[in-house]
Amino acid sequence: MGAAFALQLLMTILFMPESAYHRTHAINIDTGGHNVEIDDEKDIPEKAEHAEVRVHNPDGLGDEPKKSYARELLPYDGYWGRVDLWRTTILPFTLLLSPMVAWATLLFTTCISWLVLISITLSQIFSAPPYSFSVAAVGATNVSSFVATLLGTAVAGPVIDGLARYMSK
Repeated sequence: MGAAFALQLLMTILFMPESAYHRTHAINIDTGGHNVEIDDEKDIPEKAEHAEVRVHNPDGLGDEPKKSYARELLPYDGYWGRVDLWRTTILPFTLLLSPMVAWATLLFTTCISWLVLISITLSQIFSAPPYSFSVAAVGATNVSSFVATLLGTAVAGPVIDGLARYMSK
């Protein structure tokens, strides 16, 4: 696992550039009672005859100089957010006050605890008499759960998507 984490860290540094930007021109998608603003004339929808359409090119867009690849890899690029650091740090923990999140956390930690408990006790149980399994045989007892995990991962996505479609109807 250490090698996988080291590879993941290296890939994160090389392929996930810092991408926080100040956007001076906010996108207002609430068009009720307002004029519709479109950047290019070719983007004017045909069904918008009833709306007043103003075509404009906002100032300031595209004025930011292109950064080099090495500059994009820096972990910090001088971005200052409008939200306080302490609030940003504490805000995710307030999610635990939600009953849904607390229940999901309880279920997940229970499942992980059982997984760790089983993996720790398997070697103790199967290596001692009456089984007296070798190290390889004790390791082979985990093959079934590995195969089930692969099958469950492959099947769970389509099943959940189908269930969500069914329940939304």
